[in-house]
Amino acid sequence: MKIQNYGPSGLNPYKRELQKAEALKKNPMKTDDKIEISSEALKLQQQSTDPVRQEKINQLKELIQNGTYKINHQQVAEKIYNYFATKN
Repeated sequence: MKIQNYGPSGLNPYKRELQKAEALKKNPMKTDDKIEISSEALKLQQQSTDPVRQEKINQLKELIQNGTYKINHQQVAEKIYNYFATKN
């Protein structure tokens, strides 16, 4: 069976996409993304972390870079299980 004129008649979806692409070429400013960081976020970003925590972070980074960081899969599985088991 052949279906003709499916959907709204007189509309060509390919032509519509072509028109969208042409409109973007004419006015590319519409597609520019912009990001703004609040002053509070900047303050938090600039604050130094707790020295003990920073030392632990540095140790973990070093282990990962050296390739010596090992994951205890059993412990991870237990934590995941306990999280979902107590969530009910």
